[in-house]
Amino acid sequence: MHGVTIAIRAGQQDEIEQIMELIARCVQVMQDGGSDQWDESYPNREVISQDLERGTLFVCEDNGALTGIIVLDENQAEEYEIIHWEQTQGPHLIMHRLAVHPRAQGKGIARKLIAYAEDYALRGGYTSIRLDTYLKNASALKLYKSLEYDLRGEVNFPGRTAAFPVFEKVLSR
Repeated sequence: MHGVTIAIRAGQQDEIEQIMELIARCVQVMQDGGSDQWDESYPNREVISQDLERGTLFVCEDNGALTGIIVLDENQAEEYEIIHWEQTQGPHLIMHRLAVHPRAQGKGIARKLIAYAEDYALRGGYTSIRLDTYLKNASALKLYKSLEYDLRGEVNFPGRTAAFPVFEKVLSR
């Protein structure tokens, strides 16, 4: 087997143009598919720049091309307070802004990014991973369920027409 080298690593500030381009392509595909999960205002350059500064944005590189991103941190939306979590003892790793470039979708890159997040969480002593996705994002809903993330409820964010299902995966130590 040769030619396929996928690496996941911390994103660099000088990659912000490539990252914003990847996000723009994903926004276009979402909107074409009738989803308003992301738009011009989110996730924006300021949000991504902060992720990069904090060292919480990770990129997937496939043969040198940036094909996906994921943000891993402890910043939980205040909307999560209404959710009945199975694992209440922390710390909890929160997954945000998972995106795969449309030309690279269907190659298992999202799964690799999530596997990276799970490994990162275990190494970091986290007790669970929490995330939300959009009700209109059928492929993400299917993916998280297939990877044994449990649906814990739904939250709503301002300016979005549909709810955001919230998932949790309890990590065994």
